[in-house]
Amino acid sequence: MNTKGQRLIELLQHYGVDTVFGIPGVHTVELYRGLGESNIQHITPRHEQGAGFMADGYARVTGKPGVCFVITGPGLSNIATAMGQALADSIPMLVISTVNPKGTENIGCLHAMPHQQSMIKPLTVACFSIDENAYLDQTMAQVFAALSVSNGTKLGPVHLQIPLDVMGQEALSQDVVPVMDHTAPLATPPSLALKLAANVINNNDSIVILAGGGAVHAQAQVQSLADVLDAPVVTTINGRGLIANHPLSVPASPSLDAVRALLASAQCVIALGTEMGQTDYDMNVNGGFPHLANLIRIDINPALENNKKQLFIHGCVGHTVNALLPLLTTKQSTQISGHSRAASTRQAAMTELPANYQKQCRFLNLITSALPKATMVGDSTQPVYAGNCYFEANCASTWFNSATGFGTLGYAVPAAVGAALGLRFGQEQQAKATNLVAITGDGGLQFCLAELATAKDTGLPIIYLVWNNYGYGEIESSMLAVGVTPVGVSPKPPQLDALAQAYGLHYVKLPDINQLTDILRNYSQGCCPVIIEINEDEIMAQL
Repeated sequence: MNTKGQRLIELLQHYGVDTVFGIPGVHTVELYRGLGESNIQHITPRHEQGAGFMADGYARVTGKPGVCFVITGPGLSNIATAMGQALADSIPMLVISTVNPKGTENIGCLHAMPHQQSMIKPLTVACFSIDENAYLDQTMAQVFAALSVSNGTKLGPVHLQIPLDVMGQEALSQDVVPVMDHTAPLATPPSLALKLAANVINNNDSIVILAGGGAVHAQAQVQSLADVLDAPVVTTINGRGLIANHPLSVPASPSLDAVRALLASAQCVIALGTEMGQTDYDMNVNGGFPHLANLIRIDINPALENNKKQLFIHGCVGHTVNALLPLLTTKQSTQISGHSRAASTRQAAMTELPANYQKQCRFLNLITSALPKATMVGDSTQPVYAGNCYFEANCASTWFNSATGFGTLGYAVPAAVGAALGLRFGQEQQAKATNLVAITGDGGLQFCLAELATAKDTGLPIIYLVWNNYGYGEIESSMLAVGVTPVGVSPKPPQLDALAQAYGLHYVKLPDINQLTDILRNYSQGCCPVIIEINEDEIMAQL
């Protein structure tokens, strides 16, 4: 007999899943039936939140949904924070959980959670359940449709729950469903919308492009659009590296006055795959974001069509831009060229940063100089905040962190594991990035210490840069800035050398900034993660 648990594993393989992140429990035993005989790699984190962050990192570098197995009750509640981060950043993630049998809600069952799916639904883009009469094939087709951009709505976590008494039942026979391409575009955008957009663009000069995480799979199209229009491209945090080191690239936050001035001067602004949320566009929460003249937005999320003062085109960025390009007239600047506007904005943006941020940006540049193909995963920590203000990644999807969107701590360590695994198994990514560097603070590290063991399990040379300021430095600064006496911001960090030894990792304390390049290159070629401790006061004095 082929059980529904076994059929689920077969279908995951059918949809191209090569890795799942999960912690087995008595409530998921049947879910694991058949997994050992499959080609799917199982990674065991030490906490379900870690599983979710690993799936998040994996999805960002591969473009495929990250998949998690969790038990009912505490397994699902533990992963909720990671689902919140993925939802905020539109990251496709499939969370498969069990649920206690129907009718047992009030009899004290193990791991019982009243109204389980109702609890988790606000953190998802779709929820599904398997009952005893359900055709699993059909349900999984709906699940993966919800995880695909071709579905025409916002990406994010999808929850699938299977009752304990259903998992072991015989799977109902049905033909295998077709395999879906998760990055397949929507249907061609409406021709009228394209013509209207082209008319606006062709009749205006000094155009600026805003590019976010929804454009990372359209690098060639974004660059072509920028070149045709002679338009600077401002990239959001999740869009960094889209046109890396191009003269039109402005890898700086729209929260900066210099970038806002560029946008305010534009006669037309084209926003590609960006929700234009506060953590990108007003990270200092000081208001002042300018009115954007002739705003054109292209996005797969129809919910963003909420402003009559904009022209919205519902579609994938790459597909839509390809359809738009033949309708456009090449711009010949009669005043200031796009290259000049971009260059002056870059200079002004860097000058605008406080001195400590400028130093931290130099630190980030040293990393990319040493490891040009590095993917950099960040937590909410000082160098990451600086990089979110100004940093040019060398390629799309090689700079991402939890300081945007949901803003969680404890993200970088597990997300780096998922990203490293994604790089190892993704052929396309091998050409883009080969090294994995995670940047975390000593405070954020203590949210997820145990996931260092999972990193060790992978046998991959993940480089953990621990920015040690002996507490929650950003929170302390925020308290002082508003006249609050700092309280609770100095949790003592562990001895990182002893910690590394305990988990079987390499360890080195950066003695001098001039040795960073050699240390990074040395540990990037090994078969074991390394913790590189960076004392903030010592290294900042050298930058």
